Amino acid sequence: MPMIIKKDWLTIGEVSELTGVPIHTLRYWESEFDGYFSPLRTSGRQRRYDELSVERVLEIKTLLKEEKYSIAGARQVLSRKMDLNQSGSFDDAQPILRVENLPAMARAGETGPRPAELAETFRTAKVN
Repeated sequence: MPMIIKKDWLTIGEVSELTGVPIHTLRYWESEFDGYFSPLRTSGRQRRYDELSVERVLEIKTLLKEEKYSIAGARQVLSRKMDLNQSGSFDDAQPILRVENLPAMARAGETGPRPAELAETFRTAKVN
């Protein structure tokens, strides 16, 4: 998705406004998706986002918010995408750790002994 940014870089505030992702979330994602999403830094340590960084923020947002991947699942999807982009095509339709694949009780945040149920969910999940 080509975006047209009329500057060489954007500030974190501009990216937040453009993407609808809060500033604190952008900072958090930077640490969670290290290697895939890493804005440039000035000598004063201010973040500078180029067009590729903004596109990656939007891709992460789509995986987490629209496609309902967990952070771990989104990390796996992006890692596989980076690996496969070097060697071939990428099919991102395969669910890995999507929130809707978790048992309803775990999604609702209920407490109680559910490790066996979660282990069974992940053990039987299909990852092609």
